[in-house]
Amino acid sequence: MAEAAQDRSPVAIVEEWQARAWGDCDLSVVDELIAEPFTRHSSAGTEQRSRDQLKADLREYQKALGKPLIEVRDRVVDGDKVWSRTRLRGANLTTGEPRMIDWMQIHRVEDGQIVEVWTLHASDVDWER
Repeated sequence: MAEAAQDRSPVAIVEEWQARAWGDCDLSVVDELIAEPFTRHSSAGTEQRSRDQLKADLREYQKALGKPLIEVRDRVVDGDKVWSRTRLRGANLTTGEPRMIDWMQIHRVEDGQIVEVWTLHASDVDWER
């Protein structure tokens, strides 16, 4: 029997989120691993997103990236927060143009769900080590 999300570590939750939401383009993971409402902090400001809104956001990213390859470059866990530096490589579904996005994210996990994320990203910029 699968381990319940609330019994798993924050890093296990974030790893599953990234693999399924991004790598597998599996939107059902939103209902399992994202709290309602979900708070996102970005360069555009802070906003609360419902699960349905987050699914719509992910659909837009999928148009831009297809089913991307994910490379986790760094990961640090501090209590309920998981800090990740990741790279997504994919291709625009309409044009076929290759895309690369580097991310810095901090996910906060509570009771087996991601409740908050701080995120910065750069498209087609190489954040090497």
